[in-house]
Amino acid sequence: MKILTFLLSICSSLLTAQTDLQKLVDSLKYITDMPYICETGTGEGCGDRLFWKVVQQKEAAIPLLIARLSDATVTVATVPNFGGQWAVGDIAYSALSELILDIPTFELLGVPFDTRGCGYCAYWRHLRKRHKNRKQFKAAVSTWYESNKAALVWVASDEFQTCDCSGKHPNGGHFELKK
Repeated sequence: MKILTFLLSICSSLLTAQTDLQKLVDSLKYITDMPYICETGTGEGCGDRLFWKVVQQKEAAIPLLIARLSDATVTVATVPNFGGQWAVGDIAYSALSELILDIPTFELLGVPFDTRGCGYCAYWRHLRKRHKNRKQFKAAVSTWYESNKAALVWVASDEFQTCDCSGKHPNGGHFELKK
């Protein structure tokens, strides 16, 4: 009987943790500011603390972030240089990119990086054009992750992936493909 009670307690704890993590990722829609250029790591003026709290969940957050990639819910966070607002799916991809180094974004989008024009605007234009594009991107990222997750290794680093930020990274590292 003690073993059964112990196992039920563990299952209950795991379900609570998973529910809390789901609620945290669901709260991406409340982000008001995304990291852009800052010298203070995750300090004031370097994006919403909620964003970094999600990123700090590391590997546990990855499937939940992928599940959000097709979410076109518009937030109040403004996209610098390209205009418009961040959608929840864009925020989820930014968090995912902080967790996994060198996801082949444009290959998975199925559009080329705009080398002669505005660069990353190809990402924004493609995903904003049709909701179907978001769904296809989500499917492509999910397939890429499932195919590569066994080859991902943790690398200690204070390098930020999605912003021109410096300071101590909240994770102290990221995943990257084994070489």
